[in-house]
Amino acid sequence: MAATNNAEPRYGEEIAQIEPIGIEHIKETERHGKVSSIFTLWFGANVELATLTTGVAAVGLFGLSFWQAAIGLVIGNVIGAILLGLVSTFGPRLGVPQMVHSRSAFGFFGNFLPGSFNLIAGALWFAVNTVLGTFAFTTLLHTSFVVGLVIMVAAQVIIAVYGYNMIHAVERVMAGLLTLVFIGVSIFAFSHAHYAVPFNVHSVLGQYTGITGGIIEAVGLAWSYLLGWTVFGSDYTRYLPKSTKPSAIFANAASSNFIAAMWLELLGVALATIFPAAANGNPISLLTGIHPHWLIDLALLAVVLGTVTANVLNIYSGSLSALVINIPVKRWVAAVAVGLVGAVVAWIGHKAYYVDFENFLFLLGYWLAPWVAVVLVDYFVIHKGQYAESIFYNPKRIINRGLWAWLISIVVSIPFFNQAMYVGPFAMKYGNLGDISYYVSFVVAGILYWIIGKRQQA
Repeated sequence: MAATNNAEPRYGEEIAQIEPIGIEHIKETERHGKVSSIFTLWFGANVELATLTTGVAAVGLFGLSFWQAAIGLVIGNVIGAILLGLVSTFGPRLGVPQMVHSRSAFGFFGNFLPGSFNLIAGALWFAVNTVLGTFAFTTLLHTSFVVGLVIMVAAQVIIAVYGYNMIHAVERVMAGLLTLVFIGVSIFAFSHAHYAVPFNVHSVLGQYTGITGGIIEAVGLAWSYLLGWTVFGSDYTRYLPKSTKPSAIFANAASSNFIAAMWLELLGVALATIFPAAANGNPISLLTGIHPHWLIDLALLAVVLGTVTANVLNIYSGSLSALVINIPVKRWVAAVAVGLVGAVVAWIGHKAYYVDFENFLFLLGYWLAPWVAVVLVDYFVIHKGQYAESIFYNPKRIINRGLWAWLISIVVSIPFFNQAMYVGPFAMKYGNLGDISYYVSFVVAGILYWIIGKRQQA
């Protein structure tokens, strides 16, 4: 049955009101906000420790030097920022969440599979970030991990429960505070970094990938990190007035993600060259050795706050995906459930962070890269930005051809997988190329859906 938007009272720009709208189309009477809020939202979400540890992984896992890591991270972030900027422009024009727009290409029920993956990803990203925030919380306040975990989860869930306006307000404040603290950390890190340290052939994975493969893996790490956000893109722009210029949306979304991600990842690379022994352990130990010592407590506080800025997006968008796959609960109930599941995962997996984190990022890319290709082709080629609202809410559109393009591209990319959990036959033979499955699945999905999607419309 088509969803309707009869929510009362009017939501408007109220921050202290729980958002009454779920995945319904946003009516013109509910449109509000400024395009600059996109910049502060994504900047605040990325100026946090999980972003920093992506850079650390390029050194600790793949053994890259500072400049080798920088090359890979720049390329990955450029690709990721462009894709996230593009999907963010869909929000004001369509007025629906990102995974609702995905129904156009995948079909109402065909979209259940990527919707389920996104719900799981939201809970797992919440777990990854919460582990880091809890490590910082316990180090700062000398509490047990359980106490820190409970407090961190509660704070994040409450903000996500209040929804869209509260999230944008929190990100505006936190973006400035986090920037100030990480500037202090950056002054120490970039002035003490060992820029001349060569490639470490004895690193955990560098001994298999070599320099070329390590750089390709760094591209994949950075791209995969931002790919995790692309599936949320229009969730945080759909309330903006329809008249908002797409170029302004793209500029704010792409630039904020690139600047914040690139900055924190290079900061992670610098810290990994200073404290190599900590590069494969608890990431909080990268901060406890910085100088002056009074900056340590501020840095730990920034990690706690940064965990909140990233995770409220994971919980909120994860809850929207729960509604997309027709779980019969209110959005705020789904937000609480996502937070609780993520908390359990955080407790279970908090002892092997770096290896788990690297595997998780790669697994995300395996389904997200072709998904992004399909939705971009659907918007720019198949429909050229023109959709009837009913296409998003009609359950009679059971499965669309985007699902098949997506699934086929994932299968085609399996031989190119190259990570701890599985190494495909191509990657086994050409290990020096790293993991190129993202690029294969992205290209195959885009071309395939371009062909079969156009035929379906003919």
